Amino acid sequence: MTSQTKHQKRRPYVSLAGAAVLTAGLTLVLGAGAATAAERPGEAGWAAVVKPALNCPQPKTRAAWNVVRARVAAVGDLTGDGGRETVVVSSCPSPTASNPLIAFVYDGAAKPSNPRLLGALGKNRYFKSLKVTVRGGRVHLHGKALSDAAPRCCPDLVVSQTYRWDGKKLRRTAETVSRAR
Repeated sequence: MTSQTKHQKRRPYVSLAGAAVLTAGLTLVLGAGAATAAERPGEAGWAAVVKPALNCPQPKTRAAWNVVRARVAAVGDLTGDGGRETVVVSSCPSPTASNPLIAFVYDGAAKPSNPRLLGALGKNRYFKSLKVTVRGGRVHLHGKALSDAAPRCCPDLVVSQTYRWDGKKLRRTAETVSRAR
């Protein structure tokens, strides 16, 4: 052997069939979390319901990134009528950065095809992450948020808010704010 052949890197042999199996496996593993709202059962309907409430600016041309995503974050009786209200978290789509998350509460007594919006919660904060719970007739929001001085990349606050139905609307009854670590 010459010195040139000793130092050549060997390329691993991958058959076309092996590459196809690997690609299919990665698609299953990686693609499962990347499905659009339209591909996830139940969530596509909520995205369509939330979209008008978001009131997002529309791009001038049709854009692939302009897809509203929504997730059901909590369900429970908030109005005291025995129906279960649904809290859906969503934000306006953006091609470059995330927008604030908002928790939308829909009436559980309304028809599923046309739920009535009871309130949009957390709009006074720029939530970047949001955990929602319903306990004792109250909605609790907890998450990381941006202060006015923070860059859009880096939440610098931890915010907790509580809302209660007063017979006409959801009113914030408590808020705690601390610096994120």
